[in-house]
Amino acid sequence: MSDLKQQQEKYITERVLDQYNWYDTKSSFNKKWFYFYRTLVIASGALIPLLVGYADEQTPFFNHIAGALGVVVVIAEGMLSQRKYQENWSIYRMTAERLKREKLLFENGVGDDYAAGDVVAFRNFVVKTEQILASENEEWKALVESLKKQEQNS
Repeated sequence: MSDLKQQQEKYITERVLDQYNWYDTKSSFNKKWFYFYRTLVIASGALIPLLVGYADEQTPFFNHIAGALGVVVVIAEGMLSQRKYQENWSIYRMTAERLKREKLLFENGVGDDYAAGDVVAFRNFVVKTEQILASENEEWKALVESLKKQEQNS
């Protein structure tokens, strides 16, 4: 196996696939929690008027359950707002898919940048991959700074 092939395999395995797996895992984690909290908000919110409507002298505890569900809604919405599960899911998924796409283009020699299949094509691949990762880091930094400004204005 040529040195270039070894270098390519090492970069793809140790950098691209490692980063892809990290972003894929984080995306799945955030998606799971986003859907969990969003379902909790919808279900709890839907049950509140139902319980209040059926509360009477024989079932006064329905009002207490409805009140508790109101607290659940507020806490779940707070978690969604604070943890930014939907935003993180979207950012991580987009980055993972961009890495995956670039890897496939390179491996199949698609496009002007990768058609030659030589050292230049590999360098182009590395540059584009690192740009994707740097771009995600910049987006993350901007999101964190935006959140800090929101907290200061509150």
